Amino acid sequence: MSVVVRGQEIIGYSDDNGNIVTGSPNLLPSSSIEFKGSNCRVEFSDRVKFHGAIVFHRDDSSVEMGKWTWYRGRITLGLGCSISMGEKFYSGYDLQITAAEGADVILGDDVLIANHCRIRADDSHPIYDGVSGRRLNVSSTIVVEDHVWLGQEVFLLPGAFVGSGSVVGARSVVTKSRPVPSNSLALGSPARVQREKINWIRTHLQMTDQPDVVPSIFSGDDLTDNGRSFSQRFRAAVAEFRR
Repeated sequence: MSVVVRGQEIIGYSDDNGNIVTGSPNLLPSSSIEFKGSNCRVEFSDRVKFHGAIVFHRDDSSVEMGKWTWYRGRITLGLGCSISMGEKFYSGYDLQITAAEGADVILGDDVLIANHCRIRADDSHPIYDGVSGRRLNVSSTIVVEDHVWLGQEVFLLPGAFVGSGSVVGARSVVTKSRPVPSNSLALGSPARVQREKINWIRTHLQMTDQPDVVPSIFSGDDLTDNGRSFSQRFRAAVAEFRR
């Protein structure tokens, strides 16, 4: 049985199936949460703006929005999935996040996402090898570290990793096989690193004047990923998230 709560009905919602909403976000009347399963949870921290929709298709999944988050878009989850956003997370219009088959989406602090982006930890439909019968597109966790900027219409596909301080250019596609290291500018489909050791600032160019030069944050010998491989950082982020 499906239950849909909208607008102010969202605040303080709970039911006999173990579904619960905590926190008091800023809501539009059209904002909604739909529960089709049981034991699902939405946790809104302080100062959250939630202008969108969340759909829990199955059981045991959760969504967490950190302090000062502003989410505008649609989230859909399958069985046993979690989607988390850190503090000062901001999305433009029509951000769509999906997860299934126990995969998670882990988004850090101070993440800035432009309009019409897609973050997909699943492909919605299974694809199999026609000879062996083996599944080809198993769902996989996505990790976006702190202070990342995703440009307009960026796609993150299952297993994608974007390191802290990085920028992914408009209409780029980040895949599992091409992780984006920290403080890098990545562009294209699939996204490739075009420049390393960058430093981006969140202030808006239409609203403020910006200097042509700012103090350096790197020395010539700095390693942007602190000597750890992508897989090590990915596993560490997932382990910390699941503690």
